[in-house]
Amino acid sequence: MTFDPTLLALVFGVMVVAGTVKGALGIGLPAVAMSVLPLFIDPAIAVALLTLPILLTNAQQVITGEGWRKIVPQFYVAGGLTFATTFLVSQFLPKIPSPVVSGVIGVTLVLFAISAMVNIRLPVSKSLGWQIAVGLSSGLIGGLSAVKTPIMIYCTALNLSREEFIVSAGFLFFSGGVGLLLGLSLADVFNPSLLSVSIGAVIMAFAGFQIGALIRRRINATLFRKLLLWTMLILGLRMVLLSLV
Repeated sequence: MTFDPTLLALVFGVMVVAGTVKGALGIGLPAVAMSVLPLFIDPAIAVALLTLPILLTNAQQVITGEGWRKIVPQFYVAGGLTFATTFLVSQFLPKIPSPVVSGVIGVTLVLFAISAMVNIRLPVSKSLGWQIAVGLSSGLIGGLSAVKTPIMIYCTALNLSREEFIVSAGFLFFSGGVGLLLGLSLADVFNPSLLSVSIGAVIMAFAGFQIGALIRRRINATLFRKLLLWTMLILGLRMVLLSLV
C-alpha cells in the first residue's frame, strides 16, 4: 500500500492521539487507533501498522513497572497462549474479507467500551483454567483486530494493585504483540514496505504518550475516560453496522 503525504499525516496524527490516551489512562492505544484507521485504510494494514507500537509501548510499560520480575512469571501461561494463538490467527488475516475484519474490530471496540463503562467484575483468578481461557480468547480476537479486550477485563477483574495491573496487562499485551508481528510477517502483511511507516507510528505513539502523561496531571481523568469510551462505542457500533450492509 502507498501512503501519500496526506494519508501519512493522518496515520501519524491518529497514533499521537492513541499514544496520548495510553499515556493518560494506561490502556487504549490499539482500541483508539483501530476505531479510526480502518475508516481510511484496509483493516489488515491498520492492524499491521500497530504491531511495533503495541510491542514497544508495552515493553516499556512492563520494564518500568515496579516488581515486574515477580509479577510476570505469574502470567506465563496466559502470555504464552496469547502469543501462540495470536501468531496462528493473524496469519489468516489477509484471507478474511475486509467487512468481516471490520465487523470483528467493531464488536471488539463495543465490548472494550462497555466492559470499561460498567467495570465488569468476574470471579476470576490466576488459576490455570482462567489463564488458558484468557490466552485463547485474547489471541483469537487480537489476531484479527489487535485489540485484546479479554486481557483488560481479566486484569481488571483480578482487582490487582495499580503496579500489578500495569505490569500484568503490559506483559500480556506484549506477548500478543510478539505473536502479531511474527504472524503478520509470515503472512507478508507486515513487510519491509510497511516498516518505515510503522517506525514512524512508534515515534508518534511515544510522543503522544508523553503528552498523555502531562494531561493525566492536569485534567479530570474521569471525564476524559467517559468521553473516550463513548466515542469508541459509537465508532465500534458504526463499524459493525457498515460490515453488515
